[in-house]
Amino acid sequence: MYIVFGNEIIDSSEIKDMIESNSNFKVDKDMTKGTKREDALAYQISISIDELNQIIKEEYEIEELESEDLFDEYMTLSDELAMELEELMPEEVIMNARAYKWDNSEDRIRVIIAMAHSELGELKVSDLTKRLLSQVD
Repeated sequence: MYIVFGNEIIDSSEIKDMIESNSNFKVDKDMTKGTKREDALAYQISISIDELNQIIKEEYEIEELESEDLFDEYMTLSDELAMELEELMPEEVIMNARAYKWDNSEDRIRVIIAMAHSELGELKVSDLTKRLLSQVD
């Protein structure tokens, strides 16, 4: 799907490919159409628990963390890694990411990311993320 990004037109599939080729995230679903906007991109992405464990092991002994603390660490780390994707995006992008689920069947953390041109504003992108969270499983 094509969206208006400032003075440019961006193909959401190009951004999807950029995310998958430059990060450990897998794009599960392009949710751009679900934003009901012509100036915003959105994706449901996920990252494997194994990838997160490699990063967490650098600071903690995973076996010593209680399951609730480990879950919090997974969610926080997924949010942080998703926000780092902003560096890959076109100039003047604003982005919001929210980890929302530990998918035990696939052993992945699921995250929603929404992005738009900076003209749209942080508040609208944040509201967009919240609306998208209500649409996912």
